[in-house]
This record gives sequence, C-alpha cells and structure tokens, in this order.
Amino acid sequence: MENQLKICAPAKINLFLEVTGRRADGYHLLDTVMQTVGLCDELTLDYRPEGEGIRLTCQKKYIPTDETNVAYRAAELFLRQANRKGGLDLHLEKHIPVAGLGGGSADAAAVFLGLNRMFNDPFSPEELCALGTELGADIPFCIRKGCVRATGIGEVFEESTPLSDLIPVIAIGSKGSSTPAAYKALDSIGYCGSESALPLCKALFQGDRREICRLLFNAFEEVIFPQNSDAEFLKKELLRLGAWGALMSGSGASVYGLFPGLPQARRACASLRKQGFFSVVAPAQS
Repeated sequence: MENQLKICAPAKINLFLEVTGRRADGYHLLDTVMQTVGLCDELTLDYRPEGEGIRLTCQKKYIPTDETNVAYRAAELFLRQANRKGGLDLHLEKHIPVAGLGGGSADAAAVFLGLNRMFNDPFSPEELCALGTELGADIPFCIRKGCVRATGIGEVFEESTPLSDLIPVIAIGSKGSSTPAAYKALDSIGYCGSESALPLCKALFQGDRREICRLLFNAFEEVIFPQNSDAEFLKKELLRLGAWGALMSGSGASVYGLFPGLPQARRACASLRKQGFFSVVAPAQS
C-alpha cells in the first residue's frame, strides 16, 4: 500500500447548462453537458497509519482548510465508509479559480480517487460516485471525467463525445459570482427553461465544430451578465479575438472561448492577459 501519492484534480467547463425546474426539496433540475479541461489543482495525500485526524493545508490563504472545505469532508467520508483509522495529511496546490469551473468538486473527487487507489480500490467507480453525490452534484462527474450529459440534479449521466479539435481559452474578470445567488436570481424571475442538450450532443458526436459553437448555452448568463460587466465583456472579447463560440461556465464568472487551433488560442490568451485578466489555454481532456 502507498502511504503517499499526488493526484491531479482537473477543472470542468459547461458546454450547455439549462435549468429545467426545481424539486420540492429545493434542488434544481438541470440539463447540462460538462467537459474536463487541462487546468488542474494538485493534491498530495499522506496517510499516517499511527496518527489521527485530518490536516489540510493550501498555499492560497483564502481557501478554508477545515471541515468547510469539501476536500476535507470527502476525506472524512471516505475514511469513515472504508472503516480506516489513522491520520491523513492533505496538501492542496490551488490553481483553479473559484469561478464556475468545478474546482471544489474536482478536489473532492481527487481525494476520493486518491484514497481509493491508496487503499487498493475498496470502492467501485459507481460506489465512489454515490459517495460523491452526498457532498455535491458535480463530484460524480469529476470522478468520471471526460464529457457527459447530466440530468436530474446533475447525477444522471449519459456519455457524450468529448470536445475535440476546438481549444478552450478560459478568462476571468475581477468580480466573482455566487452559485446560490445565481440560482436565487433565476428563481426570482420564475425561470424554467426548456432548451435541450440533445442537439449539442449530436454535434459533438458528428464532430461539427461550427455547430458545437453555435449550440453553446448557459441559462445563468441571463441573470449574471446584467450584474457582472467583466463576464459579459469577456464573452464579446473572446469572440472578437477569434473564438468560434464563447460561453460562461457554471454560474460564473469564468468565461471561455473555443478556438479552431492552438496558435489562435495562445494569441487570444496573451491578449487577455495584457488587458489584466486571468486567462489560460485549457485543452479538453478525455
């Protein structure tokens, strides 16, 4: 058994995100297509068989390192379900901004996957996904990775063809966005959408790059753009810089553009950085 390992936690972007309703328990119903991209946090897991307790550290001071951090809770849940005693040190190298890119969910998924590997796979992938659902709707996807269409509250998966031959450039302005506030804003206008991700999934299967870009959709843009001028500007700027399509990811405030090649993506990324924005080229991962 390995007592120490490092594992990457890749971010995700939403190629499609519709909010189709709300359950009686308050959870919102979604139709979304998520794609793993090459922007990653890194976690180091160090198991101490004779120790006790979980210790989480992070190089970013704004990241909580107690039980309010979902990676901490993932470790706690895994060890309890696997009936493992001892202590665990987690170090998180944070590179994914808190901006609708699923960074927290990716970190929790990496903890599940890392501990499962460390303890010789006591849980199947399906069982890990079930554990993940207890902590967050995006965690099962981050365990699976690739490209999927998710419905329900985000827990019902249908495999989709990964994004290929289009290079995402992710950009973020200075103003953030709160997921609970974004849902509340949609609820306040009585939003209940009916757009379907099926045409986009078909375009992904066919590899029709222009159609993929045309079908990008995120319901949250309707309520986030009026209050976040940076996000709206970045979408327009990515298109001006040559993106074939651009979209806000999740509830924001990150925005990405899809470029037809790596040279164009790199030029756009450099231009956005010169303008003072966070920007990174983040190719899709399967």
